[in-house]
Amino acid sequence: MPANSLNRPPAVVLFGVFEADLRSDELRKSGVKVRIQDLPFRALRLLLSRPNEVISREEFRQALWPDDVFVDFDLGIRSAIKRLRDALDDSAENPIFVETIDRRGYRWIAPTHSEPSPESASSAEPEREDQATSSPALAPAGRWISLISNWKLIGLLVVAAAFALGALTLALLDRRPTADSIAVLPFSNGSGDANTDYLSDGITESLIGNLVRIPQLKVKSRSSVFRYKGKDVDAQKVGNQLGVSALVSGRVTSRGNSIDVSAELIDVRDNTEIWQRHYSGKSEDIIALQQQIAGDIAGKLRSQLTSAEKQQVIRQGTRNPEAYELYLKGRYAWNNRTKSELEKAITDFNQAIAKDPNYALAYSGLADAYSVMPNFFGNPSEDYANSNRAARKALELDPSLAHPHAVLGSNEMQYDWDFAGGEAEFKKSFELDPNDPTARQWYADDLGMIGGREPEALAEVRRAHELDPLSPVISRVMASVLVSARQYDEALAICKRLEDENPAFAIAHDCLGYVYWGKHMYPQVILEWKTYGQVFGNDEMSGLADAMERGFRSTGWNGALTKGIDNMRARRKTGYCSAVFIARFYADLGDREQAFQWLNTAYKEHDWTLIGLKTYFQLDSIRPDPRYAALVRKIGLPQ
Repeated sequence: MPANSLNRPPAVVLFGVFEADLRSDELRKSGVKVRIQDLPFRALRLLLSRPNEVISREEFRQALWPDDVFVDFDLGIRSAIKRLRDALDDSAENPIFVETIDRRGYRWIAPTHSEPSPESASSAEPEREDQATSSPALAPAGRWISLISNWKLIGLLVVAAAFALGALTLALLDRRPTADSIAVLPFSNGSGDANTDYLSDGITESLIGNLVRIPQLKVKSRSSVFRYKGKDVDAQKVGNQLGVSALVSGRVTSRGNSIDVSAELIDVRDNTEIWQRHYSGKSEDIIALQQQIAGDIAGKLRSQLTSAEKQQVIRQGTRNPEAYELYLKGRYAWNNRTKSELEKAITDFNQAIAKDPNYALAYSGLADAYSVMPNFFGNPSEDYANSNRAARKALELDPSLAHPHAVLGSNEMQYDWDFAGGEAEFKKSFELDPNDPTARQWYADDLGMIGGREPEALAEVRRAHELDPLSPVISRVMASVLVSARQYDEALAICKRLEDENPAFAIAHDCLGYVYWGKHMYPQVILEWKTYGQVFGNDEMSGLADAMERGFRSTGWNGALTKGIDNMRARRKTGYCSAVFIARFYADLGDREQAFQWLNTAYKEHDWTLIGLKTYFQLDSIRPDPRYAALVRKIGLPQ
């Protein structure tokens, strides 16, 4: 027997009613094939190679993943062992086959029987024959065979050299410049069930969040890419529109307890596929799948990432799959931006926190949802307080998060009227993530409202626009800042472009309504606000526009303002309506006393929109009154 056959691995390993075929990577139970995925089978192969020995987690890591794959290895190993136990009908509590050794690893504990590979027996004869025919003096036939063998060897060497040369040539040709920017297109939902859109959208958003952490890589924000959701697009054309050098696209299919994800990475510069892969697992594997996808893409984009950078890229914030799924549902609802959806987002985020009380991103999502509720007729005193608590908890759990600082910055400027403190929070957000367009947008909006800093506000919103040129919300804020600066024509051009490019974007009509009001084009104000209420499904705004329309038909713009005031005052008897908004109507109507009465009510209610006291054009007529300057001082607006 040749020496190397002594170490030949077995072909089939038998244990209990199972057999593991190590040649075909198949597991059979009583002769029937058992479905098992690649990672669990490789874990089985490793355990069977060393029965009754403790195999450390590090050894599993080396066996299951190549060096350039970045995942949460502990989570991945636990998932692989769990799926292996499922396939073997085994349990961690009462193990028959795989035993967990606390803080060390795993051990195979069942008796096994190995069947050798058929090649093992036949391999001895050719070696003995070779030894018998070896001789310093070869017969003529032997010399001829030897010559043929030498020519075969030479031929093999030539082929090998040619292959190596070809591989080197391809490698040299593929030395393309490193991608410096990327966009993740919305992953399609392959299940055909709209109720699982949250999963495909959520994986897309999470992947954007992962890739943002790659050094020297610009990643397009959600608002830039989700305009392509559900569209059959040309990758190179979209990449050029977005101004990126690489694109990620994919598909998520969820059926029952299984989830399949396919993803590909495309070089926009020459429209070639850099990488493509398919991932499968159970619903509880979603975090590991997400991390593996992020790690694989990061490895293709930046092969020289340090270990610490790799772990930062794949970090998800929780190891609880239920908490993660609830977080994805919350983000999906938050992005729909209606009052009912925001309320659902708050519920989802709170449920995620209940599953994992240390889930910083869930607290960050909760802070986001509460921070915008006042814009949807929420209760500002409660919503801002809840938002601040959630944002501070998120930072307590994960100080590296940038976005909660932006939430605090906006809340402190808008509700606490702590303008210096708010700016300091925004600056912290920019230090941690200088490329967050939403934070820049919020900062610009607040600067534009407080007055006297419109040039800075325009510079910030233009920076946000550079980072996210296709965001309709950022364009809306740019128009708002221009209205504050009384640059109505420039604002009108932006709002009209918004309406043309995004017919379903309700806030474009709200934007047009305010611009037309500033330009004294009153019928258009009412028309745009009616459209806003219809498109947005906002009953309060629809009711206000209908009342103003009736008043306008009766006595013109003054009649519209009067009926609008009646509508808003009636709403306050059963719900919330901004006292500042009512004061703006009274001021434009010319009723200075009622305007100040409602501004004082707004001050008592701590109405956040009072920060626009110096910039609302409707209040221009009351600014000479000493009561106006006194109110500006009480709020603490910068002079």
